[in-house]
Amino acid sequence: MKKKLVASLAAAMVLGIAGTSLAASNPFVDLPAKHWAYESVTKLAQAGIVDGYGDGTFRGDKTMTRYEMAQIVAKAMGRSDKADAAQKAAIDKLTVEFAAELEGLNVRVTKIEKNASSIKVSGEARLRWEDYTSATARIGRTDVTIPGKSDFAIRNRINLNGTINDDWSYYGRLQSFSNLRGDGKGEGDTNKVTLDNAFVKGPLFGATTTVGRFDYFLNNGLMIDSTLNGVQFEFGNVLKTRVFYGNENHNNVLYATDYARVTGIGLNYAVSKNTNINGGYYNFKNDQNYRAIVADSDNARVWELGFNTKLATDWGLKGSYGKSNADIQNKAYFAQIDYKGADKTKVNSYGAWVAYRHIEAAASPETTFDGAYAFGQQIAGAKGYELGYAYVPMKNSLITLKYADLKPTWQMASDVKTKYYLAQMEYFF
Repeated sequence: MKKKLVASLAAAMVLGIAGTSLAASNPFVDLPAKHWAYESVTKLAQAGIVDGYGDGTFRGDKTMTRYEMAQIVAKAMGRSDKADAAQKAAIDKLTVEFAAELEGLNVRVTKIEKNASSIKVSGEARLRWEDYTSATARIGRTDVTIPGKSDFAIRNRINLNGTINDDWSYYGRLQSFSNLRGDGKGEGDTNKVTLDNAFVKGPLFGATTTVGRFDYFLNNGLMIDSTLNGVQFEFGNVLKTRVFYGNENHNNVLYATDYARVTGIGLNYAVSKNTNINGGYYNFKNDQNYRAIVADSDNARVWELGFNTKLATDWGLKGSYGKSNADIQNKAYFAQIDYKGADKTKVNSYGAWVAYRHIEAAASPETTFDGAYAFGQQIAGAKGYELGYAYVPMKNSLITLKYADLKPTWQMASDVKTKYYLAQMEYFF
């Protein structure tokens, strides 16, 4: 970008911002008073938006770097309170164009974006097909066929990010599932739009506080990945701590017959730049017993320990172990090796992984794993390996493929295999 082009833009942008009087002397030794851009550049200099080079020159014919332009935009942003609507619109457009460079200058772009709109809207669309193969188990002297199942559905999300003030923000998420099989089965058979997230977030009591309905994904997601109606406090730097309390937003967690009350704490400690260890303890309380999970008790208690580390430039390793207070089928663990990683903003980026999981039926309240259990039934538990691949075919899109070879963890059919397949396409806008 030439500086004379910047001067032309600035002439429209800063008229009325910098004032009408000109400096008494020439601001730059290489800018003659008869030059076509003299008036505009002088006003920019008066406003403190441009200051030239250390030797007193402007160098108007020199090609400008994006970083230099970002410095000019940053200074214009600081004067935007004196601009009219058209000038503010020009500044906002430049702010979006040079957002990455402005972040490098520690300029908070979000504060400027809110001048144009008090709420930012984004969205996601996910088309997913998943399938479990059928299997035959021999129970006693009888062969029992366990049917497979298949889902084909689209999930839509609309994200609403609003700024309340300099400290507090609002986030809302509208979500809907639509079953594309047309048979009334699958996760999207209701076709209802729900307010899946709705919370405010800001500083309170020395912590970052979240109040409302929010996702709570702990550590590597082995033991809990769900939604809570309640409050959460986050604090700490090297040792990051999350404390939360509220009602579980789903009524089927740990076979509960009603929405469980949840109290928990999650910890993450940065051992080094590349390695973190984590852990958590969660209590699920329900006035009705957790049938077949914790006998004669209305409390399910769950704990876990885990880690994640970067082994090399393109390689990572993570794993977790967890346990509940159920009498049987109460253990869960997994380990996963990652290679590279798909970044939806980078076309042709990709990632692959291989994982082994062992998740017993009464161990995990709501695991993050797709196809977590053999035959798609939590009561079966699961043990086996998963292969996965993700690829970005175009910007803001993601293809994910998964395959899992699983056996149930209950003894009567522990040698029976079931296979799980997943293929999905996601768009972000």
